[in-house]
This record gives sequence, C-alpha cells and structure tokens, in this order.
Amino acid sequence: MEMRQLYYFAALAEETSVSRAAVKLSVAQPAISRQLRLLEEELGVTLFHRTGRGMKLTSAGRFFDTRVRKILTDLKELEHDVREMKGVVEGKVTLGMPPTESHILVPPLLQTLRQNHPGVDLHIVEAFSGDVSELLTTGHIDVALFYKAPRTKHYVADELLHESLYLLGSGDKPGPSPDPMKVRDLAGRPLVLPRRRHGLRALLDQICNEMGVELDVAYEVDSLMTLIRMVETGEVSTILPFNAVQRDVAAGRITATQIDPLELRRILVLATTAHHPVRAAMRIVAQFCAQTVRSLAASGEWQGIIARS
Repeated sequence: MEMRQLYYFAALAEETSVSRAAVKLSVAQPAISRQLRLLEEELGVTLFHRTGRGMKLTSAGRFFDTRVRKILTDLKELEHDVREMKGVVEGKVTLGMPPTESHILVPPLLQTLRQNHPGVDLHIVEAFSGDVSELLTTGHIDVALFYKAPRTKHYVADELLHESLYLLGSGDKPGPSPDPMKVRDLAGRPLVLPRRRHGLRALLDQICNEMGVELDVAYEVDSLMTLIRMVETGEVSTILPFNAVQRDVAAGRITATQIDPLELRRILVLATTAHHPVRAAMRIVAQFCAQTVRSLAASGEWQGIIARS
C-alpha cells in the first residue's frame, strides 16, 4: 500500500468522481483509476460502487475512509510539528465567529498574521453563535469566538469581553436617550430577532422570562444584514451590539440606545477544538484573536468591558 493510493482514495471519496479528483490532485484520470484498482486488489474488497452518477463508497469503503482520513490528518500534523521545531509556524486554521464581530475583527487579525506568521492559512467561517459553537463541537472549526448562552455554558472557554446590547431603531426616529434603557422598556415594541436557536435570542428569552417581560417578536430573521435593513424601514426595531451598526449610526441610518448592562449583556468567549491536538498555528490564531479583541476594546473601537484574565 502506497501513500499516494491513500491520497487518491481520499480525494475520490470526497469528490465522488474520478474526473473531479483528477483535477483536484492535478493527476491524470487513468493514474487514479489504476491506483484504486491496485488498492482494491491488495485489500481484497471493493471500495466504491461505480454508478452512472459517479463513485459511491461501499460499506468497506466507508470504514476505510474513516481510517484513512485519520492517518492523513496525523501525517499533516506530524509535518507541522516537525517544522515548528525549527520555529516555523504554518498550517490551515479554521476560525468561526458571528458576523457582528467578523467585520471589525478580521481585517486587523489577518494583517497581524500576515506580518508575523505568513505560513498560517486562516479560513473564516461566519455564523451565529449557536452555529459556531455547534461547528466547534463537531470539529468543523479549530478556533471559535462566540457568545455564552444558556445552552453553551458547558464550554471551557476564556472570557474576553463583556459587551452591552443596544435597541436599534430607524434613523428617522427620535434620537436615543443618553441613559441606558431598562429591559422592561422593550415590552410592546415590534421587534425583528434571530430564531430561538441562536445565542442572542436564547439570552434575550432567558433574561426576559426571568424578569417577566414579554417581547413582541414580529419577525424572525437570521441574516444580520436583513435585520439591519428591516430596522431602517422604521417598522421594527432589533437588538444587537453597537459594533454591528456603528457605521450605520454614524451615517444617521440607525439609532442605538444602550440597554442597561446590569440587566442585559453578552460575554464573548474564545475556545479551541477538542477533536485534535492544539497545534502551534491554532495557538497563534487564538492568541492573536484575544489580543486583537482586547486592543479594539481598549481603543474604544469595540464597545465592551475587557474580562479579567
């Protein structure tokens, strides 16, 4: 059994097509077919069903695929570990975070990584906190920034920032009060909010239930941009952190009234996956994330209170 056979098999299992696997690997199609045939002959089993729609793993193929992926992952991590002994930090890292944070955090984070560790290949996944925590749980991302919610308290994660939330209204409405509003003042206002599966909504529901406040949720929308655009119409309000709309507020399209942080606030946390060892590249990304968040908060660009280490 040769290593190239394992790479060919993994590509074919992922692409389900010899032609697509050939393009991915930059290898001629006959070479892939020949190596797959040799591999099946050596193992004495059929790994793929050949159909008119492509290649489909057999039961033996699915078992083999699981083991092969672990072997290839271990090899890649071994390569990174050896390189790190020379002081070279490199490798792909997938970072997940909510869209409300991505636009303010990603530009300085990428610049810092490029200057200090150009070998780190950072991939960004944007999703609401509930989805980010789920992706971390399933091992689809390596490092995660998300907000604590009732269903994510079990995470062992570092607190970075305590962030205020704001009631957002149309720029055509009267300006915000200089004093924070109370949670009870949210009652009776038509709101557009994310669905209950998302962290922000879970937090709002929990706090309002505890305080006996009933929210008037007119619409449920999971898109950040759609939430903001709906608020601009003047028909509904929403609740988000200030950094999500600071440009809209500066342009006069949105008004933002702080909600009393003693009654309602979010806690931004940083966590890494438990599905595989934390490589140096992952540690670097996590470290730079924390530094960047704290730097933005200290400068006032990101409104929040830095959590104590």
